[in-house]
Amino acid sequence: MIILSTFLLPVLISAAIAYLLGSISFAIPVTKLFTGKDIRTMGSGNAGFTNVLRCVSVPAAVITFIGDFAKGICSVFIGEMVFNLMCAGVPDIENVAQVGAGVAGLFALLGHLFPLYFGFKGGKGVLISAGIICALDWRCFLSLVAIFLIALAATKTVSKCSLTVAFFYPIITLLLNLFVYKSTAWLPMTIIAVCFAVVVIYMHRSNIRRILDGTEPKTIARKKGAPEPPRDPDVKKTDVESTTESDEAASDPEGADGGNSENAEGGNI
Repeated sequence: MIILSTFLLPVLISAAIAYLLGSISFAIPVTKLFTGKDIRTMGSGNAGFTNVLRCVSVPAAVITFIGDFAKGICSVFIGEMVFNLMCAGVPDIENVAQVGAGVAGLFALLGHLFPLYFGFKGGKGVLISAGIICALDWRCFLSLVAIFLIALAATKTVSKCSLTVAFFYPIITLLLNLFVYKSTAWLPMTIIAVCFAVVVIYMHRSNIRRILDGTEPKTIARKKGAPEPPRDPDVKKTDVESTTESDEAASDPEGADGGNSENAEGGNI
């Protein structure tokens, strides 16, 4: 009961702030600024860095990258600050604050995936997860960057790299906390890492299907004039898209179903 009363309020506060911060889905306003369109009506329909890179432009993708990465870092610092302020007298406050930061990061990820401000339709969470991991443990982050680069060199496919990193994240977290840091918070931090991995892998379920079918292409960026990537079947159409399609059909009934989307990879980040 004492533990509940001590930690419940800081958990709720840090989780709420982190979720609201994570809900700022940069891909959507950035694409709107550059093209006047909703990124969720373009390409794979995913509101993330990779889809912006393919369907909008490199500058727009860079802004999205920085925004999503930075909000992950900020969410961790906010969670850590809240726990340091509200649980100052708790023994082993450093590890307690670390766990609080991890919880905040997890809720920021949920905000990114299901953004409050954009109808709960967001991205797949790789970039914000990278920012969160970087702020939580830079050694773990660098290890995962190395794994990502090795996987990218071997597969040339972003989705496979993201899934590989998600798989190794809990393992590296466990090893570092047990044998390098000798942290008393090794169990909750590993559980948080497992939650991150499960969420990211689940959000890539359509990519996994294409990988198993052998239809997941290696192309990352779409050349000018090339067809847009196929829509991710797990991304539901937004109201904006339905309206857009209706308007297009009304103005061009013969070309409403035109266009081929072969040989392009679904959104990953």
